[in-house]
Amino acid sequence: MRRLSFVCIAVLSSICLWAAPYTAKIEHVTVFTNGAEIQQRVSLPLQAGDNTVVIENISPNINEQSLQIALGGGVIVQNYAFSTDYLSADKRKMNTAALEDSLNLAQDALADAERRISTLTQMQTLLQAGVNGSLTANTGVTTATIDKNLQYFRTNALELAKQLDATKAEKANLDKRIKALQQQIRETGGLKIGKSGIVTLQVNSPKKQTINAGVTYFTHAAHWFATYDLNITDLHSPVGLVMKAHVTQTTGLDWKQVNLTLSTGSPARSNAAPELSTWWLQQQHNVYRSAKTMALGTANFAVMDMAEEEEVAYEAPAASIQNYVAQSEQALSVEYAISLPYTIDGNGKEQIIALQERQLKDVTYNYYAAPALDEQAYLVAYINGWQEQQLPDGRANLTYAGTYFGETLLAANSSEARVRLTLGDDKQIKIKREKTAHNSKTSGSNTQVTYTFTTTVRNDKREAINLTLKDRYPVSTAKEIQVSVSDKCTHPTTENKQSGILTYELNLAPGETRTIELSYTVKYPKDWRINL
Repeated sequence: MRRLSFVCIAVLSSICLWAAPYTAKIEHVTVFTNGAEIQQRVSLPLQAGDNTVVIENISPNINEQSLQIALGGGVIVQNYAFSTDYLSADKRKMNTAALEDSLNLAQDALADAERRISTLTQMQTLLQAGVNGSLTANTGVTTATIDKNLQYFRTNALELAKQLDATKAEKANLDKRIKALQQQIRETGGLKIGKSGIVTLQVNSPKKQTINAGVTYFTHAAHWFATYDLNITDLHSPVGLVMKAHVTQTTGLDWKQVNLTLSTGSPARSNAAPELSTWWLQQQHNVYRSAKTMALGTANFAVMDMAEEEEVAYEAPAASIQNYVAQSEQALSVEYAISLPYTIDGNGKEQIIALQERQLKDVTYNYYAAPALDEQAYLVAYINGWQEQQLPDGRANLTYAGTYFGETLLAANSSEARVRLTLGDDKQIKIKREKTAHNSKTSGSNTQVTYTFTTTVRNDKREAINLTLKDRYPVSTAKEIQVSVSDKCTHPTTENKQSGILTYELNLAPGETRTIELSYTVKYPKDWRINL
């Protein structure tokens, strides 16, 4: 049976060499995060009985198992085979070679025109010099001689001028042609010269008819990802969100004026559900983390922090884009169907499509500080109910009052109920954390160390602010190390004894200063060295 299948494919492939091909037009493409489903349609004139037809303009980079042929009119598909046409690449190379030959001829003609212009210009110079020499001679110059020289100069000068003007016009035309040929060669060279896919069908039609056949298949040679623009105008307005799709495809076909659907699904991933295995516990060595890394982890910094700054302008899409994008939630994905036709070249060049524009109204603003690490107060925006937006993960460019503040990551699968965006530090909020006491003593086999830190916060703004300030004390990892916090400390709003994180929720009036004191004592064996 397998041998018969190979024979059928070989026969069908040989038939395609002489059968008249029909070009399939791309009607719709569904682009996934990794791959795309392409739907094409072709008109096929059939005779009653058996027919062999060849459909061209199919992507060569397809998953052959995904190929589906849809025929109407009672037509039965007896056999079909997908194969690769390498002649299209040869045609492309032949076209490029013809263009290069034309360019070489035009460049040779240009060089000849430039040589003729140079010669004619020299002849004009020599003619002028000869006549001037004759007219300025001291002897033998008569009126008849002057008339004869002038007549000679007039006749030859006019002829030289005509030839020079004509040659310059010829040169100008050659310059234009050369530029046009060079541009065409660049465009042709930019296209990927490669193979083309064809589908050969053996079908049986109950009657003579013309049918519209559908060809659908999956290809890995396309993908898309989302990015966002987040624009905050002031602390009393909603956050403007613009979602953009970055689409890239190298299918070997140009998608010209096709309708697109962008899906967050990924058919290329394995469909096998994971199976749990036994979790065996065993001894492991502790992994060292730097003090700064540990501090960032225990301080519970922003869910999303800004990356390196990059100059990006905030550009909102046309207001009518919402009218052309329909969002729908499928069983395993979210789809964005775009009713506007798009052209996306198959050379891998990225196409950016504005998908949606939203106003996120459930936003709160607050100031945040962790002076043990950084004596700055940061303005933070909290977008509540982010998971309800049903948006895919993606990078986001953040602007506040028209100023770019960096890049962050919006994670739809985050377990956090809200998204936290750091907008930048506010110099009008002054914070100073000082070590105001340090006592150390040894008694018996133990060393006892006491630290006292005083943090001063002053609001120099003209309006009241809410500030979340976090501080910390060390947490013991061994019974020999004992940590105690003084009762005289400023009482925090919340305290996490497992992490040692203290949270102070402060409301500061304009010009108000607040002082926070933290004092703790650490007792440990005197022959130990610990990271205090």
